[in-house]
Amino acid sequence: MKVKFKNLLMGYTGKADDSVIYFSPKLGRYIIRRAPKYVEGEHHRRFAQIQKAIFAIAPSTAFKQDLKDYLVLYNGLRSQRNAPIQSWNMLYSKMMWNMHHIYKVDLSSIRREDLPDLPCQSVARAVEAGLLPKVKGYEAFQSEI
Repeated sequence: MKVKFKNLLMGYTGKADDSVIYFSPKLGRYIIRRAPKYVEGEHHRRFAQIQKAIFAIAPSTAFKQDLKDYLVLYNGLRSQRNAPIQSWNMLYSKMMWNMHHIYKVDLSSIRREDLPDLPCQSVARAVEAGLLPKVKGYEAFQSEI
């Protein structure tokens, strides 16, 4: 939900009643959303374990830069105009979870040694494998993970 303030207190972020207010520099506007009600369950712990395994792979700096460059093109797609992805790590996570759903890869036990057999070696290979949508010029993103 977009927020319009009549008298904006510059730099205001935080909680107000049951809402959270923060400024998104990438979108250039304040965002207000309902504060989440969180009750930890087993599925939360499993998700956390998988996310730790995904990021324990530690992608290379060149791969991260390819993801950042791809992200600009990805957010420029007409289908992504209303729901842009904010950072490279969200795109990386999305790519890995798509690999889990499409290729049935067990992400809880994934290691760097498993990657040569998987389509997430580079951003270009991930696009060709259907893990990420095609954008113009995706072939240039060849840096290895």
